[in-house]
Amino acid sequence: MRPNRQRVMGQLCDVSDAALLEMIERIFVQDPEAIEEVVTPLSKPTERIHNVAERLRTGRLAEVFFMAHSEKIANVPASMILDHRDLARGYDFGVRSRDGIAIEVKGMKQSKGGILFTDREWSEAKARRADYLLVVVGNVETNPIAKLIPDPTATIDAACKYQTTIAASWRATVAVA
Repeated sequence: MRPNRQRVMGQLCDVSDAALLEMIERIFVQDPEAIEEVVTPLSKPTERIHNVAERLRTGRLAEVFFMAHSEKIANVPASMILDHRDLARGYDFGVRSRDGIAIEVKGMKQSKGGILFTDREWSEAKARRADYLLVVVGNVETNPIAKLIPDPTATIDAACKYQTTIAASWRATVAVA
């Protein structure tokens, strides 16, 4: 396979089928936004996400707040919360004895603002529907307040955005014995 096609496959390898089909549909109807976001040469790097550490901190504060107040927010006692944050499942928490329930927690510095879903999170939300609960914690640093949103794909107007990235990695061979 030609290198340019390998690169395109690499850029799209983590995109869900649904997002890929939407992207293709938008390109076919010559949606200017899709053309600009997807068709423009992939060699042009996108802007780096600024303040990644700050975004991670905001998210972590929201998760800690949720765990401490899960019964009040989602009617789930803290002892029933299963931590799935490190499992890359498309949601942060599950509920013991209720296997189908998935809870995603998002944090914001203010009481109103934008939130980002990964393609995996949005795909899980679409698949689970009413069993996917979104918890948005606003004013996370000063006076946290949480909002529970069941089935966010039915109630939130989200737009799919595409981005290309160039990532460098450094590989080394080591021996431990």
